Amino acid sequence: MGPKYGVHWREQYFLTDEVGPEPWEYVMLRDLFPGPRQLGRGEHPFGVRYALVDNMMFIEPPVYLAALLDDFRLAGGRLVVRALQEARQLAALPEAVVMNCTGLGSKELFGDEELLPDTGQLTVLLPQPEVDYAMVMNDEVYMFPRQDGILLGGTHERGVSTLEPNVEAQRRIVAEHQRIFDRMR
Repeated sequence: MGPKYGVHWREQYFLTDEVGPEPWEYVMLRDLFPGPRQLGRGEHPFGVRYALVDNMMFIEPPVYLAALLDDFRLAGGRLVVRALQEARQLAALPEAVVMNCTGLGSKELFGDEELLPDTGQLTVLLPQPEVDYAMVMNDEVYMFPRQDGILLGGTHERGVSTLEPNVEAQRRIVAEHQRIFDRMR
């Protein structure tokens, strides 16, 4: 926890106009949600009927990764980057511990035909320190503030692996967030 690792608690609001089942995250990961509270209209600033609010642990990936790498190196670890053409090359490595960071390359390296890419579009706004909460609307649109910017999201494309930005998705994500924040009081 703390600024060195970029790990901290933050309020997150799940916004909806309909009271429905708890978000899947709450059902599957009950231990990570210490005390959700259902807020009705007038108990929150969003222009929706209901907001489920909870304190969630957030990790800022750039800060966390840099701190972990520093700790790893201070403990005597060293990073070695290698290109492997086939899985049997792993047995020839002299290192006692090997971390598989091949991502989608695992499909080819290990012949894993079930591995599918998953593409999501993010739009990043300039950092705004006064935005100190996260927000999710209908499990589709979300906002996560970080030190390096505010992440706006809202797409999920299974089986798509392009690295090209989807300009139409970016417009939709920004428009959805604009609609949410225009309705705030």
